[in-house]
Amino acid sequence: MKTKRLACICAAAMLCCTGCKGQSSTAESSTPKKSADGFTVTLADGTDPRYGETLKRYFEAINNRDYDAYIATVYPPYREAYSAFLQSKGRTTEQSFRDTCAGFDEDGYESWKLTGVEAGYFRYETEYVQSDGISDFFSEYSRMGVLDEDFEQKCRDAAEDIRDVKFTLYALYAGDEEEVPVVQGQEIMMLIDADGCWLFG
Repeated sequence: MKTKRLACICAAAMLCCTGCKGQSSTAESSTPKKSADGFTVTLADGTDPRYGETLKRYFEAINNRDYDAYIATVYPPYREAYSAFLQSKGRTTEQSFRDTCAGFDEDGYESWKLTGVEAGYFRYETEYVQSDGISDFFSEYSRMGVLDEDFEQKCRDAAEDIRDVKFTLYALYAGDEEEVPVVQGQEIMMLIDADGCWLFG
């Protein structure tokens, strides 16, 4: 099994990694759902299927290097804030997306295809601490200067549901017979509101 450059991939994708250590888990996985194009979505029991559908569209956009399809999955207020943050650094959201796609490139392989994702709600528990990761995400991105301090409350007020989703992503590289995990146990913030299901990625 090849070693992937996970840190590069996750940084480029702006995936939410809270850095918590301890016991994190999700419920038992449900039966994988294979789509017509072969992309498998496996959700932990009790996970809203809308999160799986949005993750599928997000990773298919990466598969196809389709910036417009990617942008359609990103929560609009976050998209605006993230875009302004990138512009202050002399970059654009499209450049960030292209970097995310390129992050899956592996020396010695001409092409790759993302084949499936396993996901469920993040949960962190110790004897002294319990966290769903949500406030950790907003605090970290506020500290980085990406989001305003009141952004979390605005999101909670607008949301029907908001979750820190933990996922593992698989890919098949051209010439290989088996898919491999290219992102393991990472987190991404997701939200459902009156207009749909979105991610912060």
